[in-house]
Amino acid sequence: MSRTVPSWLEDPVAIVIGEGEGVEAVAHELAAAGATIARGPVAESHAVAAAAIAAASAAARDPVTLLVHAGGPVSAVSAEKLDLAAWRAGMQAGLDSRFFYAAELAKSLIAQGLTGSILFLDVQEGAGGAVQAAAAGALGNLTKTLAVEWARDGIRVNTIASRVVDGGSKEELRSLGALASYLVSDFAAYVTGSMTGIGVDDFAAPGATT
Repeated sequence: MSRTVPSWLEDPVAIVIGEGEGVEAVAHELAAAGATIARGPVAESHAVAAAAIAAASAAARDPVTLLVHAGGPVSAVSAEKLDLAAWRAGMQAGLDSRFFYAAELAKSLIAQGLTGSILFLDVQEGAGGAVQAAAAGALGNLTKTLAVEWARDGIRVNTIASRVVDGGSKEELRSLGALASYLVSDFAAYVTGSMTGIGVDDFAAPGATT
């Protein structure tokens, strides 16, 4: 996959959580644009997220200032068949871990007097059943709320919600990576609290034709 954006990131350390074609496309473009990439596990608590951020900072010998977090695998189980364990697992991967990482990164940045950027990756709301819809709806509100709370600290929070996060054509994945790199760069210094997609189908209702 060739680079589609210039080297406009000034060697930040980015911690990336999640798996799949979309996440890999974003990590590739961030690295091509100048970021040092570290990987982290899905966090079940604040402590796990804090430890992953600390380990990434220590390994890079620079503080983590960028966070990219995708959700977990989308469940195809219909709502009436979901048990509590499946519901909680979906919410934990789709919402809890994102919040833990975002809160711990913000805490670290504020303590050091640094600015930073947080980018959540998700499929469109409702594309993966009840758990994903609930987590995605909450993620939209979380994105806007954190953007407002941390704006004075210079910490921006945005979300890309697109089917391409789960995979797509080479051109679509390049577009996803380029958009992600732009949103975490200083070229988007005034963009925060946004929920955006890649193409027109990302803004259509699930099951609708465009």
